[in-house]
Amino acid sequence: MITILTPSYNRAKELKALYESLLKQNFKDYEWLIVDDGSKDDTKNVVEKWIKESKIKINYVYKPNGGKQSAYNVGLDKCKGDIFLCIDSDDILKSNILDNINNDFKKINKDDNIAGIAYLQSYIKDKKKLIGTKFPEDNMVCTYNDIYNKYKVNGDKLIVLKSNVAKNYYFPIIKGEKFVPEALIFNRISKQYKMMFINKIAAHKDYLDGGYSNNYFNLVKKNPKGNTLYFKELYDFQPSLYNVYGYILFSIYSKYKFKDIIKNHSSKIKVLLLYIPTFIISKMR
Repeated sequence: MITILTPSYNRAKELKALYESLLKQNFKDYEWLIVDDGSKDDTKNVVEKWIKESKIKINYVYKPNGGKQSAYNVGLDKCKGDIFLCIDSDDILKSNILDNINNDFKKINKDDNIAGIAYLQSYIKDKKKLIGTKFPEDNMVCTYNDIYNKYKVNGDKLIVLKSNVAKNYYFPIIKGEKFVPEALIFNRISKQYKMMFINKIAAHKDYLDGGYSNNYFNLVKKNPKGNTLYFKELYDFQPSLYNVYGYILFSIYSKYKFKDIIKNHSSKIKVLLLYIPTFIISKMR
């Protein structure tokens, strides 16, 4: 079974398009798990209406607002499928793609070195226009980190995981913050697993004005500790000055003490050399 997780916050209107895309799936062995992250709109009533329709299996869970990543963690707890797919509330699945995903997973189910499969995405308003670039080869196998950093692929992809793997990688919950970069989790998975990358459009995205993607820098500046952790761990894969700069910048926004910023990074000399220019930049941004 496939668990389709949708973390949602005040997206009652947008959820309808995703619901309709699920109705267009020939493959029926799935559950739609909606984790409502403390919505104040009509989300609960809208979803309960769909549940009563009984056209698809829906599991609705309400939780106090804590951010998308905390909703994702609740989704992992509630996941019943052996395939785990997370899709945002303002996105939609391609018609009949679940059948393709189920068949594709048969290729990797017995390979314990592969965590899941990544697919391409396109825009809702132009479903033929790719978001970012294709993978270098179809059905290629490598790590998530390599696909973006070694092969220079860019753009949001739909990542589908084996549930037993996904449940080993919860997002860290940081007191006072509501956001941690998704790439943090996929980089952690890269340390132990590879993925299969398929040049097939699986979902269509929309970038709403109130969404994470259109407000990214302001979002991470308000939630700097998660980004500090992200750049710190990214340095393990790419020991670049840029990743040291990112670590220092968000450490400063996190109001960490200078001695702790130096102490908590593996390249203390680089951090020491870049600290002053990064401090100046932090006051300008």
